[in-house]
This record gives sequence, C-alpha cells and structure tokens, in this order.
Amino acid sequence: MGRRERNKEDKQRRLEAAGLAAFLEEGFTGASVERIAEAADVARGTFYLYFRDKEALFTMLLDRLFAPLLASVARARDALAACPDTPSTFPVYALLAMELAALMIEQEGALRLYFAEARAVGAGGESVRDRVRDVHALTVTILDDAVARGVLREHDTRTAAVAIVGGIDALVYAFLRDRGTAGTWSAGTDPVLVQSEVIALFRHGLAPRT
Repeated sequence: MGRRERNKEDKQRRLEAAGLAAFLEEGFTGASVERIAEAADVARGTFYLYFRDKEALFTMLLDRLFAPLLASVARARDALAACPDTPSTFPVYALLAMELAALMIEQEGALRLYFAEARAVGAGGESVRDRVRDVHALTVTILDDAVARGVLREHDTRTAAVAIVGGIDALVYAFLRDRGTAGTWSAGTDPVLVQSEVIALFRHGLAPRT
C-alpha cells in the first residue's frame, strides 16, 4: 500500500472515530459535520470525500453491528430449517450464542451507539429501529418454521420474537453498564455464558410439550 492510500485510510479512521464520539456525546441530531471534521483534524470539505453526509457515517457505524448480527441470525435460520427435531437444534443455538457474544465484545462502540439512539426521535432513532425490525422479522421466520415442523410448540411467534430480542437487548445493556473499568466484564455478566443462558431459556420454554 502506497503513502497516498495509507493517508486516505488514516483520514477515514479518524473520521469514523470522531463521528462515533460525536454521536455518543451529542446524539445524531446534535452532532455536526463541522465538529466531526474538526475532531478528526481534517477540513470540512474533506469529510464529503468520504461520506455523503453525517447520516451516511452514522449508518456505516451502526452497520458494523447490525450487518454481521443479521448475517449470523440468517445463518442460524438456514441451519435450523434443516434440523429434524429439537435436540438437533441445540448446536445451532450454541453457535449463534457464541457469534453474538463475540460480536458484542468486538463492536462495543456500535452497541453504545445503538443504545444511545434506540429511543431517540429523528433520523438516527429511525435508522436504529429499522434494523431492529429486521432482527424481529428474521426471528419470527425462524419461530414460524420451527412451529410448522413441530420443533417448537404452537405460540404467538411475533410476541415471542419481541420477548427474545428484548431480553437479549436488556442483557446487553447490563453488560455495558456493568463493564469494569479495566476492560473486563463484571462477575455474572460474561457475554458468552449469558447469551447461551438466554437462548437456552427460550429454547426450552418453547419446546414441544410432552
């Protein structure tokens, strides 16, 4: 990679870091291109060489979390559709829990951005909620298929999807709140263990009645 390419990548990294900091501190509505450019030590015009507007930067930061999250859930959906019975779904759920936990750790900044804007009024909040609706829709698809094949018992899949996603959402918020200052997770909030417990709870709760 030549000097010009390295310089370009460095500017983009600085803009992304400055954008994340500005959105977390001031919210999507309060953050400005001028402030982001100044914090990144670039000219305002330079910002537009990398991003169409602040919404494009916000979306890119948000999709660091949601793009791989949706991909993981979609892979789980496809794997679960091939499971002939309830026990065969267990390894799929375990893998999904591991992937979500790893993503949560890797994308802490995007997670904080999600929580900062999840209930906000305006374009930032709507962008977050659009992605959450995509997660709900995928979860409903998984549950509908499992019910149709007898892998899970009959239930209101939309309500269950909201409960599953909402439960994980609340736990992730607790992770961020309780995270230690040394960069470690507090006792009892290990993301791998808790993600597995949440999925197991819903998996067994929705298992066919015997």
